[in-house]
Amino acid sequence: MLHSIFDVHTHYDETVFDADRAEVLESERASGVCGVINSGSSVPSSRRSIDLAHQFGHVYASVGVFPLEAYDVPEGWLEQIAGLARDSRCVAVGEIGLDYHLEDGVGPSEAQQESQKHVFCAQLSLARERGLPVVIHDRDADEDTIALLREQPCPGMIHRFFSRAEYGFRLLEMGLSLGIGPAITYPDAGELIRVVREMPLDRLLLETDAPFLPSARFAGQRATSLMIGDVCETIARVRGDVDAQQVAQAARENTRRMFGV
Repeated sequence: MLHSIFDVHTHYDETVFDADRAEVLESERASGVCGVINSGSSVPSSRRSIDLAHQFGHVYASVGVFPLEAYDVPEGWLEQIAGLARDSRCVAVGEIGLDYHLEDGVGPSEAQQESQKHVFCAQLSLARERGLPVVIHDRDADEDTIALLREQPCPGMIHRFFSRAEYGFRLLEMGLSLGIGPAITYPDAGELIRVVREMPLDRLLLETDAPFLPSARFAGQRATSLMIGDVCETIARVRGDVDAQQVAQAARENTRRMFGV
């Protein structure tokens, strides 16, 4: 059993955990998970993330508005996020970013993309003001994400990285870290495997996006932080220069350095 597992991106506030949230978090802690960061995606979920972080000693929070929530943000949303970002259990601004993914051939309109950019940039400014790292959601929006980060550089990570390898290397060159999760255990992970094989180990962070991204052998189930074990095993196999425990420990050290936990 691996130890020193730190899951830097989770959503344990989701309703799918309502029946057994405490049991799941405590059992994970007893099984090698030393910490998790619960990520906000809206003002309410950011508040729930802070609440979880105060309830469980190994849980920390990031707060922010997710790009697909940018179209209908409440009045005073940025001030509310800024207030939550001042909480002692908040370690990052996120999950923020851009999402241009097509569903059934339809993606966000030009006006919606502009709304996403506005909300993203406002939160980049907040992170810079607060001296916090950012947790960035980038789905099919690599060029605009890179352009906006060049305008407002922030330390941080790309959550659930799954873009083409060329973008991974560009993001690494900008000083960002990459969140690697169970996507690497699936057959279509060729581009991701190339990045993980060649990237510096000190830029690697581990995540599950729980409950949304189970490892391949648990496909169809809700994800939990224990599935990082499969991620570590896969990373060790494709790199060949570390074992699974060394992957977990390196990622934990990277987490400590970036988020101060």
